Amino acid sequence: MRLIKILIFIFISQTAFAQFNESIRTGRPGQAIGAFTVGKNILQFQQGVDYYSLADTKYPPRGFVSNNVVRFGILETVELSALVDYQYEQTKTDSSDISRSGLSNFHIGFRVHINDQNGWIPTTGFQMRLKIPQVSKDFGANQLATVMVFEANWALPKNMSLTTNWILSYNGNDHYPTGRYVINFGFPIHKKWSGYFENYGQMNQSIFQTRFDGGFAYLVNNNVQLDLSAGYGNNQNIQDYFASTGISWRINNFRKNK
Repeated sequence: MRLIKILIFIFISQTAFAQFNESIRTGRPGQAIGAFTVGKNILQFQQGVDYYSLADTKYPPRGFVSNNVVRFGILETVELSALVDYQYEQTKTDSSDISRSGLSNFHIGFRVHINDQNGWIPTTGFQMRLKIPQVSKDFGANQLATVMVFEANWALPKNMSLTTNWILSYNGNDHYPTGRYVINFGFPIHKKWSGYFENYGQMNQSIFQTRFDGGFAYLVNNNVQLDLSAGYGNNQNIQDYFASTGISWRINNFRKNK
């Protein structure tokens, strides 16, 4: 109840601050998400395809994930969102091919912007989504679960940025929580090109894993951005990697000029 009261207070007290940005702000590419919301009456889509596999294993699974996020601003500092992932995975053995496919994630939730940066105090936000269970036969959770993210962003000189995420999540299959972190350094490259480097990891039942990724983005116009990224991890003597490409775009037609 206390958390709900705090969130209601934030919703009410923050509605006067504008969040709409001249150019699109998106969670792509990379694992980190920002503390800003899309702005009132902005409809935004973030879509991509990830290819992944394992290295140095006899029968490595290979697959792809179609990742889709929809965000809509109901207030200047509050947005509703949904995440839908479709996954296909294949594992080849000496005698057969094993494949599975279906929805692997379906989340619904919200994000709220808490405050803007003030000196060394970062811009912050909070996002919470519910992971809907039993979305497909081959993937998904057995029970309703929560994913909570606290975001902290710092704008740095020369249009560089530092973004951190601190995440507490449940997988919906057991009662053990997973703690995650993301540290993202973003930088401009040339005109409409930008890049990032990132470290992210997790801790679950005393098992720690960490990975690295990086990539590029190209701003086609103020409402459309393309991206390309790749990542690598080596944990518990197992190497994994992924490559991703995607697009982010938004619709401003529902927004009235202020």
